Amino acid sequence: MWTKLQNNPRKRAPRKVAVIDPERCFGIACSICQAACPVEDCIVEEKDANDRWVCAVLINKCIGCGLCVTVGNPTAPGKRDFGCPGDYDAIDMEAYTDVVTAVEADMGPEATEPETEPASA
Repeated sequence: MWTKLQNNPRKRAPRKVAVIDPERCFGIACSICQAACPVEDCIVEEKDANDRWVCAVLINKCIGCGLCVTVGNPTAPGKRDFGCPGDYDAIDMEAYTDVVTAVEADMGPEATEPETEPASA
């Protein structure tokens, strides 16, 4: 199991971030992407549109290393021995600005804001 090394805020936005296709993700039963990711709580579990638990990348934490991407995927970084299983190949690296634009269009600009403590009433 990998030790989570990065738990500080990233210094700048990456060029690319990981994007998980929930239709192809095997979900929390696999979690290889979570084990491969060096950033604490970057890849989390959440329910998809079909009420299945799948993995999702928090774009405000992703550093763009690509270690979660399937070995052999054209968007993956250099040689390594791990990543999303080839049978699923659910993760691609996409341009950070494209991902932010798509998320903001779907959810509004607050979707990419850093997580904060909820305000107490």
